[in-house]
Amino acid sequence: MSLGPGQFLRYLPAIYNRQNDPFMGQFVSIFQKILTGLDDSQLSGRKGIQQLLAAEVVGNLFYPRFSFLFPGDQTTFIPPISGATAAVRTALLTEFNSYIDVPVVTAPVNAATSPAPPPPDALSAFQDWLNRFLAWLGAMVDLTVEETWDIDKRRTVIARIMALYRLRGTPQGLGFLVNLLLDLPLTVTYVTMDRDGGTVTHTGQVTVTVLNPQPPGVSVTDTVKPGATFMVQDTATQVMPLVSGYAPWRFDVTVVLPTAADPAFVLTAQAIQTVLVLIGKLRLLLDAAKPAGTFYRLTVHPGIELNDQAPPLLGQNTLLGS
Repeated sequence: MSLGPGQFLRYLPAIYNRQNDPFMGQFVSIFQKILTGLDDSQLSGRKGIQQLLAAEVVGNLFYPRFSFLFPGDQTTFIPPISGATAAVRTALLTEFNSYIDVPVVTAPVNAATSPAPPPPDALSAFQDWLNRFLAWLGAMVDLTVEETWDIDKRRTVIARIMALYRLRGTPQGLGFLVNLLLDLPLTVTYVTMDRDGGTVTHTGQVTVTVLNPQPPGVSVTDTVKPGATFMVQDTATQVMPLVSGYAPWRFDVTVVLPTAADPAFVLTAQAIQTVLVLIGKLRLLLDAAKPAGTFYRLTVHPGIELNDQAPPLLGQNTLLGS
């Protein structure tokens, strides 16, 4: 005789067979599955242990790509979840939750509040769990996950951060970190004048480069001096010691605007505000990420941006670099 899920309750005292409390029926289903082979599909849509193992969920859960959600021919480094379309995002999160089965928790005071809040949503509960899980996963690799990051940003940074640790303290590593955390290059708008005196709106990209300062030039002279036939003279103007021609503790950080390609390009006031916000975030990131005992020089190229659509106001529609 075939028994449906939870039917083993008939073999327990009647006190455990309460219609308004399904927990015991679900709990007994575990033993019913082991003894009778209850199909995973009968467990209220949740995945059973066989499906968990077949999909390799346990092994892939602790790497943020979550490969078990995507087809095998998907080659994207981090396939999007939150950045996908609404229908695709809902399908992926629903599939993900079928493996995890995050319970929907109802606040006990909700029934007494007026007006009554909307009923809890299973998908929202799972997204909250997933954000907290990714924050914990980031902490395992010494990464503090920002609350403002969406699911895909969290997954991407966690996946890349270990490789960047190997480049810590180098201009390449600092440049990669800036691009990753600040979502660079950044798209902004600028305008040009047409032949009739009107303006044409375009889009361009703001990039950030991080380099060591260029080594100073040296000169060789054939002046004869005791003990040497020639000498190398250091023509550096920096008041600092040099190692192999480099200032080892300085980074040259340059914010390159799209208007650098042509002086006729003019950033819009909104684009200038976007760049100013980027510069503020960049300074905070550089102060936190640069090695101890080092410093940086931040410049904006081109150095002056004047918006001709309104009277120039520094910090509002006018950008002054350094």
